[in-house]
Amino acid sequence: MDFKDVIEGRRSIRRFKPDPVPKTHIENMVHAASRAPSGGNFQPWHFLAITSHEKRDEMARIIYDEGCRFFKSIQKEIAPRVFLPSLIFSKAPLTFAVLIKPFPLEKDECFLTFQEKKGLQGRFIDWYGGFVNVQGVAAAIQNILLTAYELGYGSCWLRIPYYAKDRLEEFLGVEKPWGLLALVPVGVADHDPTPPLRKQVEDILTYIE
Repeated sequence: MDFKDVIEGRRSIRRFKPDPVPKTHIENMVHAASRAPSGGNFQPWHFLAITSHEKRDEMARIIYDEGCRFFKSIQKEIAPRVFLPSLIFSKAPLTFAVLIKPFPLEKDECFLTFQEKKGLQGRFIDWYGGFVNVQGVAAAIQNILLTAYELGYGSCWLRIPYYAKDRLEEFLGVEKPWGLLALVPVGVADHDPTPPLRKQVEDILTYIE
């Protein structure tokens, strides 16, 4: 498949057929992910390939239960749309749980000096530090999505629902300094969504000459 066709043809797929994904294809996707660039070649990623229906169903239950608990504490009624985007993976034959670990900015003495002089705290540390680990893992996830499409699968990039993050990490045995960043369900597509509208190049490109 031509690379341009892969770029143009990839879609976010939200319904999957039950056909299993062979381990060779799983490893091909992770191999592609491992070739992504990362700051300082830190490679701050790890991938859990979840193929067990029981594990998948339990993850969905955790998200539902934790979501109900949280949203009932702040509002009387819970709309189904609150949970549905986070449960797309629940019928996929394969879901990657994508792990990330922090980039050691504290070892960069120059940055620490800058941080002190600038008075950076909280999220501003990452804003100025460049979100180094997130940039690397995001590139790795994109490689998975594109390779999945080339292999004939659909996929979707899902953030971890904040209200269930701790319970999911506990269930999957994720230990610090690692943390869950995303879920990526993969499988043979069971629908053919219309491509979403994209901004034109002239709307997102500025030349500085």
